[in-house]
Amino acid sequence: MLEKLFSLGYSKTFAERYYELWGERALSIAEAMEKPLPRCFRVNTLRIEIPRLTKLLNKKGFQFRRVPWAREGFCLTREPFSITSTPEYLSGLLYIQEASSMYPPVALDPKPGEVVADMAAAPGGKTSYLAQLMENEGIIYAFDVGEDRLKETRLNLSRLGVTNTILFHKSSLYIDELGVEFDKILLDAPCTGSGTIHKNPERKANRTMDDIKFCQGLQMQLLEKGLSVLKNGGILVYSTCSLEPEENEFVIQWVLDNFDVELLPLRYGEPALTKPFGIELSEEIKKARRFYPDKHGTSGFFVAKLRKL
Repeated sequence: MLEKLFSLGYSKTFAERYYELWGERALSIAEAMEKPLPRCFRVNTLRIEIPRLTKLLNKKGFQFRRVPWAREGFCLTREPFSITSTPEYLSGLLYIQEASSMYPPVALDPKPGEVVADMAAAPGGKTSYLAQLMENEGIIYAFDVGEDRLKETRLNLSRLGVTNTILFHKSSLYIDELGVEFDKILLDAPCTGSGTIHKNPERKANRTMDDIKFCQGLQMQLLEKGLSVLKNGGILVYSTCSLEPEENEFVIQWVLDNFDVELLPLRYGEPALTKPFGIELSEEIKKARRFYPDKHGTSGFFVAKLRKL
């Protein structure tokens, strides 16, 4: 079993960790990540209704299936030519987005008129989905540190017709300087990205435990900042594209132990782990959700929904 993980290119450290977490299933997860994911897209309802766009694409020979957790989401089953070369894509009627990354905005469920923060916004996929769910009403404060990625975000938001978003070229660790209280916050946190091996195969071998510890520290800092500017009763959705419990369940356990919050149930995905590496966590952690490549046909993903009390 471990030899098979080594043969796929995993370092000894991570092969052993994954076997300890999932047993024999670790291999099916790893093998599923060797395959490319289906190309998925979101209909941009700021510019067109869902039935109208699906008809336009069907006429051109595109076929697709629905994403169960996103009303506007579809995954292609037949792509006669690249969907990114269609006038529909170029004019912002749709956005290419991985299925699992559609879930955090849906879980946050922002409403028109609310004040929302996106704490790590680039390249704008989730930000633009938030704006779409808000019908371009209310305001989104979107932060990112990468200058080039922010340029890409600006272009994406412009193409998609998003008008309710202010972009900040700054770490959201400074979010409290705005003096704004938020109804809802999305933190799709910087992470080791171990759930995205299908597009970053080098991460099998070049990540270390130090990388995980660094990301965990940053994730905790960002969560603490986010909760400090969230209204009482407000919602914060935390997500990562990491498989590591240290960046997921352990971080959420730390939040439950140190802040006046509750974890809200989510409908899709598998329950989060409550005994990773034999460490007992609160049964509440099951309310957070994991997506796996072998079961859900997505990248490895984690989502938790918190309410501030």
